[in-house]
Amino acid sequence: MIRFLIALGCLGILGELQAESLVPGYQRFHAEKISSRGGALLYSELGCANCHGKSPVRIERSGPSLDALSSRVQRDWVIAFLRDPQAARPGSPMPKMTHDLSKLETEALVAFLGSLGKPARLKPPRHANAERGSALYHEMGCVACHAPTPDYRGPHGPVDAIAEGVVAFPDLAAKTGLLELQHFLTHISDFRGDGRMPHFALDAQDAFDLAAHLLDYQSSDPRDAPRVAPWPKASKEKIDAGRNLFFGQSCHACHDVPGKQAYPKVNLDKSKNVKSSNCLDAGSHPGIPSYQLTENQRASLVAYLVEKPAKPAPEEAVDLTLMAMNCYACHKRDNKGGPVPETDPFFVGEESLGDSGRLPPPLTGIGHKLKEDWMTGVFQGRHRVRPYLKTAMPGYPAHAATLAKLFTAVDHRPDAPALVSNKADLAAGHQLLGTHGGVNCAACHNWGDKPSPGIPGPDLSDLDHRLRPSWFREYLLNPSSYRPGTLMPPLWPGGQSTVPDILGGDTEKQIAAIWTYIQEGKEVPKGYVEKNGQYELVPSDRPIVQRAFFEKAGGRAILVGFPGGIHVAFNGDRGHPARVWRGRFFDAYETWFLRKAEFQKPLGKDALEFGPPPSPNRFRGYELDKAGNPIFQLQHAGHRFTETYRVEGSKLIRSLTSEKSPLPPVAHPKGLKVKTATDSPRKKTFVYSW
Repeated sequence: MIRFLIALGCLGILGELQAESLVPGYQRFHAEKISSRGGALLYSELGCANCHGKSPVRIERSGPSLDALSSRVQRDWVIAFLRDPQAARPGSPMPKMTHDLSKLETEALVAFLGSLGKPARLKPPRHANAERGSALYHEMGCVACHAPTPDYRGPHGPVDAIAEGVVAFPDLAAKTGLLELQHFLTHISDFRGDGRMPHFALDAQDAFDLAAHLLDYQSSDPRDAPRVAPWPKASKEKIDAGRNLFFGQSCHACHDVPGKQAYPKVNLDKSKNVKSSNCLDAGSHPGIPSYQLTENQRASLVAYLVEKPAKPAPEEAVDLTLMAMNCYACHKRDNKGGPVPETDPFFVGEESLGDSGRLPPPLTGIGHKLKEDWMTGVFQGRHRVRPYLKTAMPGYPAHAATLAKLFTAVDHRPDAPALVSNKADLAAGHQLLGTHGGVNCAACHNWGDKPSPGIPGPDLSDLDHRLRPSWFREYLLNPSSYRPGTLMPPLWPGGQSTVPDILGGDTEKQIAAIWTYIQEGKEVPKGYVEKNGQYELVPSDRPIVQRAFFEKAGGRAILVGFPGGIHVAFNGDRGHPARVWRGRFFDAYETWFLRKAEFQKPLGKDALEFGPPPSPNRFRGYELDKAGNPIFQLQHAGHRFTETYRVEGSKLIRSLTSEKSPLPPVAHPKGLKVKTATDSPRKKTFVYSW
């Protein structure tokens, strides 16, 4: 962690963050000029609304939970943070609150904080892997808000720039321990209830590995990891004095504690002169929060307050909420937001889907797209329909319903043209979804547990649970209007059907039929393979030749299966035979139906490898003779020759022929009997037997 913070300092990031309270949404969209919208965001995110009321952001900002603080955070770090929040955690929105307290008073306040709650029982794991934690940190979305580790080497190379407005870490090793940080990472919403640090569905091992990375803990045995030291016991008198200071300093305006007193809001509308408000002064005043603000931050707050702010309109409330929660770090809405160039390379996923396979979806019109109950489940962290994205959508369990209602109120268009379902068109919907005369949805989309034979697009079988039918209709008519650059083709270009033989080519009826079948259809559309094993190739009358990715034969392998149960794999990259086996030939399921098939293996037994030839040949293609046997066209040292295979009984016959030049040396299968039937400079025949 020390090297992590030093590296940030060398990049000039740490110093900048120490100068001001950081609000990522403000830093990205409003820091360069004075604006009341920027001031509204600061009014919420710096906690002004907690004292003065009327938050413009629907999900109000609050301070972290102080429950069981003494079992989670080192006492010395808490004292340092209270004395100077910006020094302890650069960019912290927490103002200085103890600048007018004596050392004894500060210790009393800390004693009260140490008395809150009961510690959780923490169980050490068997191991922790900081390297795996680094991969999680850089791929699951952490770097959308936080800086990448400078020495990280990802799929796009080393880190060469860090985005402005990153949320800096404190010295985590000085603040907490491995087990305590793991507990925080698995219970984020318990400690950060306002959602500014959202909840991630991490299992215990993921959280331990991530904590090991953040703490730069390199040992594999977490039982040796430093723990939070016990806080000294305090007297009841000292705790009571600290409690009085806690409420006297108005800490309860932001932090929830047992026995919390009601906080009387200070109405700024009645303030005689907002511009001279002590909270906005650059100096410190007894009993008044002391913020470190830039001139633009201070002026933007004043601009917001002098407007006598009213409750923002729904559209403005959505924008302010997305800035406050930093959703724009991952998502676009109405051409605003999305990953910045510095963070874009860290969004990874399914490359075959292009940007749609690695970037989170846009939020434009999301309240019109998703049904409200489904959207609530998404914000709760219960639904995930894009498993190919490595970036994880976090959860906001305490605010899910509020967010879903807000988006629905702004986006939903009940007057949008509706789909008119007709059960009589179920068969047409079934055909349209499939690859047999339809629009080939099955070629790119999964259906329940049935994978698509092509790119792994979102599951179609439960779209009716997620999407509003009116949005579904609009999207099929013009996919790029929702997501420019999408791989989803316009299947009804200009509103015209490309399959005129179904439902008379009526576009509206066809789209409605697809929706109806998704709702009520029972059978899997045509084009999905039931299971592996149904595409085994069995040579009967003639040899079968199949191109494939094949183990020990490379990515350009030519497989030859002969009747009688003897088979050969030829390496098309190096121009020589690679394997020979007996028994069953080959299952073509993955080769035919999976876009990213792995290297396949022979189905039969006794697979033997040919020894490597002294030098590779150049493969120039192949032909089939009248019996279907392959004739491989090869070249060695500029001279061409052919190599053929056939089966006679239980023997494999291999022949090499050159018209003009001597043949190159060859290698034979290890473990087979080899008989040389013909041996001349321009023709060689070998007979292999078991």
